[in-house]
Amino acid sequence: MATRTARIGARIARASTAAAYWAGARLAPRTAARSAAKLWCRLPRNAGRRQDNRRGPGCLEMVPIPGDRHLAVETWGEDSAPLVYLVHGWGGWRGQLGAFVGPLVEAGFRVLAFDSMSHGESDPGPHGPNHSSGGEMIDSLEAVAAIYGPAAGVIAHSLGCATSARALVNGTFHADRLCFVAPSPDMAAIARIYGRTLAFPERVIDLMIADMAAWAKRPMGSFDLTAMAATGALPPGLLVHDVRDKESRYRTAEEIHAAWEGGDLMTTEGYGHHRILLAPLVHAACVAMIAGAA
Repeated sequence: MATRTARIGARIARASTAAAYWAGARLAPRTAARSAAKLWCRLPRNAGRRQDNRRGPGCLEMVPIPGDRHLAVETWGEDSAPLVYLVHGWGGWRGQLGAFVGPLVEAGFRVLAFDSMSHGESDPGPHGPNHSSGGEMIDSLEAVAAIYGPAAGVIAHSLGCATSARALVNGTFHADRLCFVAPSPDMAAIARIYGRTLAFPERVIDLMIADMAAWAKRPMGSFDLTAMAATGALPPGLLVHDVRDKESRYRTAEEIHAAWEGGDLMTTEGYGHHRILLAPLVHAACVAMIAGAA
């Protein structure tokens, strides 16, 4: 009964929020668009994103980056070994991908995981604590890559897949092989759905998306992984997606796979969006993919 009551309360809260935004869009469209964009950029704090899946701690450094900020960077393995980056998704942190560390180190790799600005133990970004953007995640990866160099491989999760791909396509980062686990859908399309959920007219949705782009310092379309895969600029890689993923539907991976000439698709069932990071069969497949370039 308590769970049912909580669900009913959540639906009422969402309906009240939508009603408030509907009214705001008509009385003060610019203010409503700006407020909705800020809400979009607020980081989620659910338990799945806070999981610590590391077997044990590595070598942790607080690395200085431009803007008088520091990023938490953790490494495991021999310094001379080929380097693999672990890139978390929206609202996640480096420990979420920690279950990949053991298999990678055992396969002879050095592993680097980091927290993007405003995530995990890193300093807040320009928008302050609890808020971020895909643009900040790209900036974080580029800042780390400028210090630690190119990668033999990347294992990324959710929005971390699109942000990694954007840095690769832009030429600000290099990796030989990729493993994209549960990649996120096109953010521009999802943002438009979000605006319609708030009952915004299309002109207000356009204002909102422009504000989102200003937060990210990039057009929202620049996070479309399917479009990036179609450019032919991505190295060979593997997509891993669960058919029961409720945060990013399986068809997202199918669309990316169809556009990515060098990409293979591995399908799982029953792991969802977060538990897929704990699946030994996923670890083995990603290590095998990356080892092919080592």
